[in-house]
Amino acid sequence: MLERERLQPASQTQWGTHLIKNNHLCLLGILETKFHAPAIPRIIHRSFPGWCQTNNFDTIIGGRTLVIWNPAVIDLHPEDILLQVIHYRVTNKSSRLSFYVSFTYGLYTVVNKRSMWEKLLELGQPLNMPCNPVWCKLDRVLLNNEWLEAGLHCGAHFSPPGCLSDHSPGIVSLFDPPAPKPKPFRFFNMWANHPDFLATVESHWNMNAEGTTQFSLCRKLKALKGTLKAFNNLHYSYISVRAKEVDLTLQDAQIQIKSDPENAAI
Repeated sequence: MLERERLQPASQTQWGTHLIKNNHLCLLGILETKFHAPAIPRIIHRSFPGWCQTNNFDTIIGGRTLVIWNPAVIDLHPEDILLQVIHYRVTNKSSRLSFYVSFTYGLYTVVNKRSMWEKLLELGQPLNMPCNPVWCKLDRVLLNNEWLEAGLHCGAHFSPPGCLSDHSPGIVSLFDPPAPKPKPFRFFNMWANHPDFLATVESHWNMNAEGTTQFSLCRKLKALKGTLKAFNNLHYSYISVRAKEVDLTLQDAQIQIKSDPENAAI
């Protein structure tokens, strides 16, 4: 669950897609979206293809809570859609495990929030924790004992807020993380333009590989994969960071030339 404040829709969707991809999410609640309701279907189709969405935009002007999910992984059934609370029944398609989840965004006064707390008490089971103290930590995820007793690997991780929000996204996991898939080998044409490319290939291509011509070719190609991966990491890793550094260097040089055009050393 994440909160986006005073952002343009493009920034929100880009940040959301990165969050989903990096954390293998199948359900995401976005609070205080500032989206316009008519634009939601287009945004979902463009940035989250194949995903579904529900929201409570018709209860408040300017948008409040948007929930998106991957229907290939889970079934989501809205139980209650209110101004400050959206309550869902979630079913995992592979395990058939079902549970309830509520996304809340309280209004700004105690009087207005009262209806939200009353609804949560109605939806949830009795709490055994004190509610009188004033908490300074605003971002929380509550899990019940039934999940733990069912053997689920429950956990919550709060990622850094980053530069686009003052709230940390709370990422809840119920199962073991998926095993990473091996990345297929890809040849990049830019390698051939590097001055050390031919020498790197030649040093391994001249290896002694006994056997038929086909076997020798396959063995050399297989041995060359690791070398080319290391070559790529050495010369082309973090390409976006390098491009940004070069851009900053260029801008700095342009500023110096503009401020001192007669300086031949520049």
